[in-house]
Amino acid sequence: MGIESGSGDTKNMNDHASLTTELGSEDIAFVNEINTQIADLIEGTQTLAHEYILGDISDYGVSSNGHGHFDLVHEDSSFHCVVFRSRLDELQDDIEQGTLAAVSGDISYYESEGSVSVLVRDVIAVGQGIYQQTYQENKQTLAESGYLDEAAKQPLPHLPTHIGIATSGDSAARQDAVTSIHDQYPDIDITVQDTSVQGNDALVSLVDAINSLDDDARIELIILTRGGGAKKHLRVFNEIPLCRVIHETTTPIIVGVGHETDRTLAGAVADARVMTPTEVGKVVPRKDESQQKVERLATDLHRAYTDTVNQSIERKHDRLHSAYRRQVTDELRSLSNRLTTAYETVKQQKKHERERAEMVKPYERTIHRQRLIIVVLSILLVVATILIISNIWAIIKRTRAMSQSRHKLSVLRLLLPNLRMVMSH
Repeated sequence: MGIESGSGDTKNMNDHASLTTELGSEDIAFVNEINTQIADLIEGTQTLAHEYILGDISDYGVSSNGHGHFDLVHEDSSFHCVVFRSRLDELQDDIEQGTLAAVSGDISYYESEGSVSVLVRDVIAVGQGIYQQTYQENKQTLAESGYLDEAAKQPLPHLPTHIGIATSGDSAARQDAVTSIHDQYPDIDITVQDTSVQGNDALVSLVDAINSLDDDARIELIILTRGGGAKKHLRVFNEIPLCRVIHETTTPIIVGVGHETDRTLAGAVADARVMTPTEVGKVVPRKDESQQKVERLATDLHRAYTDTVNQSIERKHDRLHSAYRRQVTDELRSLSNRLTTAYETVKQQKKHERERAEMVKPYERTIHRQRLIIVVLSILLVVATILIISNIWAIIKRTRAMSQSRHKLSVLRLLLPNLRMVMSH
């Protein structure tokens, strides 16, 4: 293979010569030389010059210089296509993500990057791309199974203490996700489950990683994430088996795949979606904000508690005061009624007593007269009794005197015969 110096630079020639000597071979070339030869080979080979190239449009975007870029994908192969700014306005309506398109243009080899691109002249949409068709079919299947329903989604924990992340262990996505979480809340524990995120083994690896995290009782939230990439590299996140595993996890799961514009069925089935791995940290609150919020809530709670207690005390005081007033009023009313009743009773009693007194006065006068009569009669009785007793006593004396006289006579009468007898003797 011939060697071209390009610029004829003496230093390069000397380097080339010294390397030829050092390597013991003249069949050597620098990268730029090989790229130049490849470019000449590709651009000069007529068999590569087809009128149209068919494939699905993927990863369409416009660069800062105004040129359009997209990949033309078929099965596992892709071509990068460039639409210059001068043609973009005319063709951009036919450039649609997922469309099966026929692209005409020139195959060009970029020597500085060692890549092949198609410089697009025209784009003709010929139908729905195979990948887009598969995507729509999978989406319909998931919808019919209820996997896309909001009712099927689990609520996320407000502040998980342990988070599991399924991603490539040595990827920037892993670092971005971990950093973004710890920037928000440094105290959260994180378990990273290493998994392949693209390629033939990605589906099985992702399913195993999610199941492993779901079986870990410590983990309160799962995050499935990967960085951006070509659409074909994100296809695994639209596979039904992966979506089914995400739906069936008992642990809440969040999906953050690709760039902000990337939409996957895994993200639609998950309990929540974040746009990029860097956005993962937003699923947890900031620690300082949480502490401030807790302090505010504590203050508000204390104020509300104090206000509630004061209001309750005031209400109870008012109720107690009202009840006291009602009780006192009722008691006073009752006492007043009782006093009124007692007064009326006493009044009636006094009235009756006066009436009875008025009725009793004549009787009392009669009684008084009777008592006087009785006293007089008693006195008279006593006097009469005394007189009677005196008379009786006088009679007794007389009687006694007479009895003594009679006794003497009786004795004389008894003695007289004896005397007569004596005298007779």
